[in-house]
Amino acid sequence: MTDKIGRNDPCPCGSGKKYKQCCANSPADFVEPARKGHAGGVERAIEWLTNKHRKAVGAAIGGMLYDELSEEEHDALLAQDQETQTSIQLNATEWLLAEGQILVHGEYRRVAEYLLGHGGPLFTVDQRAWIVQMAERPLRLYDITDVTPNQQLTLCDSLDTEASPIIVREKSGSKASMLGIQMGARIMKLDGHYELSGAAYPFSPLAGSLVVEELRAARDCFDGPAEDLPGILSFIIRRQWLAQFCAPMPMPAFIDAYSGEPMLLITDHYRVRDWTALTHCLSAQSDLDGDRESVWDRLIDCKDGQTRSVATINVENGADKITVFYKTQRYADEGRLWFESAAGKAVLFVSRELSDPAGLLRNMPVGQRVQPADAGLDMSPEALAEMIEETLRRMYAKWPDEPIPALANKTPRQAINTATGLERVKGLIRMYEAGEKRQAAEQGRRTISFDFLWQALGISR
Repeated sequence: MTDKIGRNDPCPCGSGKKYKQCCANSPADFVEPARKGHAGGVERAIEWLTNKHRKAVGAAIGGMLYDELSEEEHDALLAQDQETQTSIQLNATEWLLAEGQILVHGEYRRVAEYLLGHGGPLFTVDQRAWIVQMAERPLRLYDITDVTPNQQLTLCDSLDTEASPIIVREKSGSKASMLGIQMGARIMKLDGHYELSGAAYPFSPLAGSLVVEELRAARDCFDGPAEDLPGILSFIIRRQWLAQFCAPMPMPAFIDAYSGEPMLLITDHYRVRDWTALTHCLSAQSDLDGDRESVWDRLIDCKDGQTRSVATINVENGADKITVFYKTQRYADEGRLWFESAAGKAVLFVSRELSDPAGLLRNMPVGQRVQPADAGLDMSPEALAEMIEETLRRMYAKWPDEPIPALANKTPRQAINTATGLERVKGLIRMYEAGEKRQAAEQGRRTISFDFLWQALGISR
């Protein structure tokens, strides 16, 4: 018979939280888990440290949290709610044990080595092994590519795109809303499976992409001893995670991956005067691919060896309607001159429709149900859904064959040839689907399906 777990005891699931804040809140039919062998080790270590070196511990954690922060950022961090404060304290405590140093009798000692050395606290074999492993496992940034709520997460290393996906058992932190985000974590091996160490550094989708860029830049320009790099990457993850609570995130820059120009969604509308003449004119263009039954794409050969579309010609509903879609202002301005020169008198220009992705996002109320009129769109929810579906299909028409930074600049079709790449591609599509589901709920419209991407690549969920 096992001892009953107290509500203030460490949760035996290994999350690092108190039992009352974790599995005690599970449904009534949840079976209380057996206490893990390492449970209580972290708490014992912190209690011993604070009893013997309270000032040194406080200085180390205070430096980790507040060094290099402005007064305003410091105040913003202190003003966070209790749940956030608990997460900050949990992460700081684990950092202290895994990476931190404290001043002991005038000499800086690495905390993990100090705890496990002569004269340290008494640990069980499992507790000692957990602290040893925690000090060995680096804090890394991962893409969450799949979530089974209350059971597990699938993680892919954000920097090492060739690393195999890792499935970690995680009860309290595995929520559907985490799909597609980046998260800093230490991955521990326990009894033949992987778990999170307890600390977690989740990033918003906008912040996550910026952190990946900063980590990649730091890694690429690093020229010091190899053993120093993990500490630098850990510092960036921790500092940028805290920054989310200190200042609002800047609006994202929507940039075309190849040209580096700001992305705009531009559609030119035309009336077709003579279909026979138009079809003949377009057939004569050597850089066009497609036909009237599907779409025409104007293709360019790029310096990286890839072929990309700079204009997509779509036949619309109605006998005499056609549109040309572009992703940047320059593509649109140059493309209109090209298209009207090629088509001649077979078409008549009607109008240009332009949407700024950043502008639409900036004007959208946060955390509120958004009706079409709220975003400056005078249309019904169904009409809005049709417009968004059409735009998404155009935006992602060539996605399977376009290089993606998150795939180490491989195309999705190239990436799916390995198990690692396949999981990353699936993760991207799942992320698109999750984001679209949230937006549809906020805007009061139907959810647009991304089945066309799964089908285009010939992969299953």
